[in-house]
Amino acid sequence: MRKYTHTLAVALVALVAFVPGCTDNSGVEPASPSLAVNSSRLSVSPATASVAVSATAQLTAIIRDRKGRVLTTAPAWRSSAAGVATVSSAGLVTGVAAGTATITASYGYYTATSAITVTGGGGVVVVPPPTPTGPSDVTFAVDASATFPISRFIYGANNTAETWAGATPPAEMTFNRNGGNRATAYNWENNYSNAGSDYNFQNDQLYSSSTAPGEGVRARATPTFARGQAFMATIPLIGYVAGDACNCNVGTSDASRATRLATRFKVSRATKGSAFSLTPNSTDGVVYQDEFVNWFEANYPGRSTNVTAPVFFSLDNEPDLWQFTHKEIQSDYNDNPATLRIQTYAGFSDLSAEYANAVKSVLPNAMVFGPATATYTGLTTLGRYPSADPAYGTQNFFDVYLDRMRAASGVAGRRLLDVLDAHFYPQNGTANGDIGNDYALQDSAMIQARVQAPRSLWDPTYNDGSWVTNVTAGPIRLIPRLRDQVAAHYPGTKLAITEYYYGRGGDISGGIAQADVLGIFGREGVFAAALWANAGIWAAPYGGDGNKAYAYIFAAFRMFRNYDGSGGTFGDLGLRATTTNNASSSVYASRNAAGQVVLVAINKTTTPKVASISLANVSGLTKARVYMLSGASSTPVRQADLVVTSNTTSYAMPAMSVSTIVVTP
Repeated sequence: MRKYTHTLAVALVALVAFVPGCTDNSGVEPASPSLAVNSSRLSVSPATASVAVSATAQLTAIIRDRKGRVLTTAPAWRSSAAGVATVSSAGLVTGVAAGTATITASYGYYTATSAITVTGGGGVVVVPPPTPTGPSDVTFAVDASATFPISRFIYGANNTAETWAGATPPAEMTFNRNGGNRATAYNWENNYSNAGSDYNFQNDQLYSSSTAPGEGVRARATPTFARGQAFMATIPLIGYVAGDACNCNVGTSDASRATRLATRFKVSRATKGSAFSLTPNSTDGVVYQDEFVNWFEANYPGRSTNVTAPVFFSLDNEPDLWQFTHKEIQSDYNDNPATLRIQTYAGFSDLSAEYANAVKSVLPNAMVFGPATATYTGLTTLGRYPSADPAYGTQNFFDVYLDRMRAASGVAGRRLLDVLDAHFYPQNGTANGDIGNDYALQDSAMIQARVQAPRSLWDPTYNDGSWVTNVTAGPIRLIPRLRDQVAAHYPGTKLAITEYYYGRGGDISGGIAQADVLGIFGREGVFAAALWANAGIWAAPYGGDGNKAYAYIFAAFRMFRNYDGSGGTFGDLGLRATTTNNASSSVYASRNAAGQVVLVAINKTTTPKVASISLANVSGLTKARVYMLSGASSTPVRQADLVVTSNTTSYAMPAMSVSTIVVTP
């Protein structure tokens, strides 16, 4: 018989009554099994459930003390008929044989029961609606009259056309960035490249074994467009690209720099100044980037203006780290500390404007992103931290960059920078490592650090305690900070975060963080975003399997892009949604193309939370479908419908969970 395992999301809500004579200030009652009685303050929800033979159903307890606080203590469980259904110490019910059994939960003086019917064959567990009792833990307020657009390009990742340690990124992703350190020295004429410190400073053909012009890009762009995703091509700005495929370390010393640049690299320039060719001369010593843009347009005509699957162009990758990542071109700083390796603010900004103008001269409507800095200090000092560019005193690099790109746009007669782009890897964590280190001890402190970390993207009250907060002198609030800079220095420029990773993509904590980040990107007006696949695939228990290491990250994307397995999506029209407790929960709301109100509700805590949900300025709503992601399964599981009365409903969010709630007439 095929074995089915399913998650049954239920809520067992308990308020432990005050017992006269009890002086324990914690409010926890002493256990007294001999006095166990049924009580309305301890209830199992659902009161009844059906489960197939060999299938499972998870019962979850909410236990509160006399002050209404949720306790972490687990109840004891027992079955009245173990030959029909068994129950584990964690409340997991398993169907054994057709029949009925009563599952009893007991805590202290109190018991509560659930009637389980076991059917004879395998099948999907039907989840009855939870019946929350007692006070709500959080209140979610949705206002359908306060709307804002949500960009489709926030649901992206780097390298979606490739497998990640055997895992195929979800087709529901909307944007594929083709970036990284290898792109900085990519020679589009023959596909030679050098990934710098990522791969032994080696010239090679790892980007593509073909020497046909642009083939390394074609192999990634074609499947991207076939999926209906946007594609980002990277334009090298560093001045040199790989000139051969020696499969050797080309060196990083100052002494050999002139020789290796002349023999191992080709000069890279923004503009050709003469007729373009789709089969350029690969022996002339120069590679032209406007000619590459022309190649792209010839192979993918009209993509720069495509609404759903356009091409974007990035002005290189992480220039604030070139002095470390691309010493094969910049040389090793330690050889001669007096030699400047880091660009000046003005020099790099003007270089960016030159290459952006080259792109726009071929494709005037193409969107250009920059500067794709690697670190927070990259956006403040272009890698010079703690010292700034002496020409600008203490002025922030992004301020200068935006000012100079705006000025250059005025001279060029067209906007040269469409999207301000920064990479952001959270730096908070524990003494064992930051949250992105999948090999670090994943204790409760690390898990909570991870699920709280997305708040640094926006929350003015949240300080994550990382070194970045020393630079910002308080809460990071990254996205509002960048918005303020754009408004002051180059209004109309959009925002992108094209690399990020919050850790443990194979655990529910990673799924919660990822879902929270996607919700924040939409609400805060980010134009494009791309996850970097940075999982520690050999961290326990993944065993080198990308399908395990990314399971919950993929699921988080599906909670927005395919929550029901049939193409159900979060909408592209955002609705204002607030929670009364940002530390324990998040909520995001939208209208989708079908006019449905779609919410994503997140419980960041290890105990179930009852959410009271109110919806304003919308009418005719009567029920809500619920799809839930929890630690029990990395596949979203359909729950029972909620009843909506007078635009309100109540939902018992399971511990550490993400729920997509589709509210309908």
